[in-house]
Amino acid sequence: MISRRAVISGGIASVLGAVAPWPARASGWPRRIVDALGREVEIPRRPERIVPVFSSNTEIVAALGAADRIVGIDGLTHWPPEIADRPAIGNRLGFSADRIARLGADLVILTPARHAASLLLRPLATIGVPAVVMTHATVSEVLGNIVRIGAIIDAEPAAGALVRDLRRRLDGVATRRSGRSPMRTYFETGANARGQSFSVRPGGYTDDMLRLAGGVSVFPELSGLTQVGGEAVARAEPEIVVVAGGPREAAMIRARPGWDTIPAVARGRVITVPRGLFLIPGPRIAEGVELLARALHPSAFPEAA
Repeated sequence: MISRRAVISGGIASVLGAVAPWPARASGWPRRIVDALGREVEIPRRPERIVPVFSSNTEIVAALGAADRIVGIDGLTHWPPEIADRPAIGNRLGFSADRIARLGADLVILTPARHAASLLLRPLATIGVPAVVMTHATVSEVLGNIVRIGAIIDAEPAAGALVRDLRRRLDGVATRRSGRSPMRTYFETGANARGQSFSVRPGGYTDDMLRLAGGVSVFPELSGLTQVGGEAVARAEPEIVVVAGGPREAAMIRARPGWDTIPAVARGRVITVPRGLFLIPGPRIAEGVELLARALHPSAFPEAA
């Protein structure tokens, strides 16, 4: 007989996949890894002066108890609060290998966005600073990268404990919402000054979080650009509209010409979620899923009311 828990666990397993225990327990130095670009990188000694580029990597390193070893950050990183005073090594305009060198960094962890890899990998190799490239495309990959970063920075026990806790919390959400149909959701990740709005990208970590929370995107087949218009949203007939942002972003949706005719908007079924929880693929993913699940399925979380 198949238990109810096994069915629930199988459901979240379709999103989370299996987190490969690479390496289950590293020992000694140097340590070598193959990063997201297929490069073999040698870490000669335990890193003591880490520069994580982009918020996701910074949040993971800090969550593993190594915030005190972070000596520089991306200028757009603001979490956790205790790293806010670290020197910035770049921003939207680019990143500086010279600044990283002046900080005495002995490890850089980066993600191939905003040309960070093309700007930093060659000069860092020239000056002998190990640089590891991570991609966090899905929730499963985020969990796997927590394990990998734990091995790279000598924080394996903390990484294992963190991943177990995240999976426990996500499993708890699945248990609470079991038996409820997914809510058809228009999830808006952003908008620009030209009036263009953007839906959650199918198959990405934010889409994974929506599904783990008990929702399903009304645009499951978008590819490439995820720009959508009001007519497309109206035709899709979402039961609820979720906006990454705050009251300002929710008010902008309600003020758009014609959007008041969309039933979910007309009924006030527009909710906001913090951008940092849903647009940064890091260790706060369970917090985001729990928050969204309470909004999508309030009857499953009566204590939240």
